[in-house]
Amino acid sequence: MKFTSSLICLVITIFAYFNAHAQEKNGNMFDSAHVYYERKDFKRAAHFFDIYYIEQKKAQSNYDTYFAAVAAAHVGNTERATYYLQRSALVGYDFEEYNFFANDPNNVPLRNLPQWKKFISDFKYKSDSAKVIMDKTIAEINDTTIRAQSSLLNDKAYWTNAATKSTSEQLIKKIKQFNAYLPTKKDNFWSLYQIKANDTLTVPFLVHVPKGYRPTEKTALYIYLHGAIINRKNFTNPKYIPNGLEIPAMTKAMEQNAFIIYPLGKKDFGWLHQQQAFETILKEIVYVKSHYNIDDNKIYVGGHSNGGSGAFWFALNQPSIFASFFGFNYLPKTYYGNTSLRNLNNKTFYGISGSDDSSFPLTLVNPIYQYGVSHGANWKNYVKKGGHSLPFSQRDSINFIFDTLATNIRNPFPKRLEWETDNVKNGRNGWLEIMELDTLAEKASWQTTLNPTATQNGKTGIIDFNKNKSGAVKAYVEGNTIHIESSRVKRVKLYISEDMFDLKRQIKLIINGKDYINTKIAPDKSVILEEFLKTKDRDFIVSNIIEFTIT
Repeated sequence: MKFTSSLICLVITIFAYFNAHAQEKNGNMFDSAHVYYERKDFKRAAHFFDIYYIEQKKAQSNYDTYFAAVAAAHVGNTERATYYLQRSALVGYDFEEYNFFANDPNNVPLRNLPQWKKFISDFKYKSDSAKVIMDKTIAEINDTTIRAQSSLLNDKAYWTNAATKSTSEQLIKKIKQFNAYLPTKKDNFWSLYQIKANDTLTVPFLVHVPKGYRPTEKTALYIYLHGAIINRKNFTNPKYIPNGLEIPAMTKAMEQNAFIIYPLGKKDFGWLHQQQAFETILKEIVYVKSHYNIDDNKIYVGGHSNGGSGAFWFALNQPSIFASFFGFNYLPKTYYGNTSLRNLNNKTFYGISGSDDSSFPLTLVNPIYQYGVSHGANWKNYVKKGGHSLPFSQRDSINFIFDTLATNIRNPFPKRLEWETDNVKNGRNGWLEIMELDTLAEKASWQTTLNPTATQNGKTGIIDFNKNKSGAVKAYVEGNTIHIESSRVKRVKLYISEDMFDLKRQIKLIINGKDYINTKIAPDKSVILEEFLKTKDRDFIVSNIIEFTIT
């Protein structure tokens, strides 16, 4: 009863004090506490910390509750100081900053408290343990001697010489049978790589070489896109990734003994708004395929939150190399360019949403999903009990998706394709590429505008997924005949493979119901070699290219 009365008096005193100083820092108690703390006005800092933490059940970080403990100790309130230290320990420790906490001259009044001795002793033990793990991680990811060192796939002179000495059929056979990948010195490890995104930016990314990797066997590959892109100022230090929060979400992929690429992104170079960031991820995939025996037909891209939205972008804009896509607690829209739901008619996107996800609530996600499916999208979205941290806090609820993904095998040569784009940089889907748009032309009747209705920020309305003018094509193959229907498309490129067509016979091309060509397309070694060295794809060998203008 005495404690309750004291607490009530404390609250009344603080409330009166706050009313008298409401103008301080725009009435923001948390900021006011820090302002006074920096001034070493611990009395006022303690008051504002107390007001803030009466309502705030969760600490911002263990620093904030630590500062509150220091302020309380300076005004002789050992009870509150002990309380804040306990809360700070529950939040967790910033292991690399042990020396700051241990040697901070401001905390002298804390040092005789039993709770402080326990706090700093536990901190020291965990900091030392974390340092051992971190030192080992840093050494491993930077050890270039244990990974594959080089590859003939990067030796252009070797392949040019091989092409010179081979017929086109022999060259194609050599590419398909290529298996001369170098071994690694160990397996089940992370390795840090760097790739040049442009003339001024080199981007880090991590690769996990799986347990039991054999360079003579084709191996599946997952690309995992991390979340929190939208507010991330810098690339995360790679040393934090292997033992970080998001890696456990990929445990099942590791158990499948698959490779994992972990790209690193940030606000101004990430998988929301930057075309070049998406293109850099494609470069990373080609780089890994150059050094390790990756199964071209078992490549999957996905991620959490902003990362899931990034995977959604790939499904709608650059699907060619992937077998399928996945997203956890994601928003099904693209932040860069149109969200062309029509493009989900090609390959399957698998999503998992949290029933209690406040970041991307079901009232927003489900209507988009249902609308897409009603218009033919190959899309499956599952709802699991949990919030935005579902893949990490309830990992067992997402593991099934990896079993499902593993059954998806890319078909490099689908007989039917449908593709829409507002940006010719993203004009390719498999064996067809839109090279030039004609957005001044009238749309074909079948190119309808797909804009879902959903509830966002408490308001229900139509979401504009098509802010830019776009062009679209529909294509299907019957034997050696290619049928194409176009809408607002000026120029198209077709990637011809002998695995899809009989190149000993004529290929007929019909565009918008009219005969265009009917001729033999001979394999071209220069095209074969150029396309292979560009993509490192041993299953989709381009024998020649047809490019034409639609009039």
